[in-house]
Amino acid sequence: MRRVRVIDELEQVVPFETDDGSMTLHDRERNVHYRSYHGAVTESRHVFLEGTALLERRGEWRVAELGFGAAVNFAQTVEAFRADDGVNRLVYRSVDWRPVTPGHLEFHNGEGGELARQAVAAVHAGQGPVVEVQSDDGAVSLALYAMPWEEVDWSGFSAHSFYQDPFSKRVNPEGWTAQSFVRAKAAMDGTGRLATYSAATSVKRAMFEAGLWVASAPGPGRKREITVASPSREVLEGDERLEVLGREKYVG
Repeated sequence: MRRVRVIDELEQVVPFETDDGSMTLHDRERNVHYRSYHGAVTESRHVFLEGTALLERRGEWRVAELGFGAAVNFAQTVEAFRADDGVNRLVYRSVDWRPVTPGHLEFHNGEGGELARQAVAAVHAGQGPVVEVQSDDGAVSLALYAMPWEEVDWSGFSAHSFYQDPFSKRVNPEGWTAQSFVRAKAAMDGTGRLATYSAATSVKRAMFEAGLWVASAPGPGRKREITVASPSREVLEGDERLEVLGREKYVG
């Protein structure tokens, strides 16, 4: 078992204001931004909430995420959930083997930020490696898995939306393998969708090798495209915003 690391050096990971005025974090040691410096919230909503078509679902939202990071995706999902009268429950499960501290998340306002701080505080207090926090009304549930992705057991959970959001392949190569996408597929509902900011050929190939159907979609801002995948080809073909890709081009 790999030892879970927690980030406790505020000098190493610092707040960073992005081009759309929203905040993310910058890891100085590894020189990586936790969200796009062109627009943290813009990227989060476009890639993950819209890319997985979560906003079109009614009733309950079930979200799985690889890479809790600066909690921007979680905060934006909570905000969208509270603004939608057609949804009554949000179940959010996220994996991050290197979680930040509550102090790193002080830039978040609102319910999502408070719940995120509670979760990482519990991890740092030794209550993990799996901690769960809920909103006062019980409508929002966040489970944070502070452990390596390959050790997570999500038996019985099926995500409508899978946020594939680890650091890049350069920094986190194990997050982009075919086996990683096999695990993601196993955590998804049969009609669920996975979305990621990556458009790399190697990532699409790994998705196909994992048994997913794959499509390209327009990216946010200066980014030309993103990638969407699903266990169901029909789910992708039914969305005119997507260009469904041929498996033969990527897998021999």
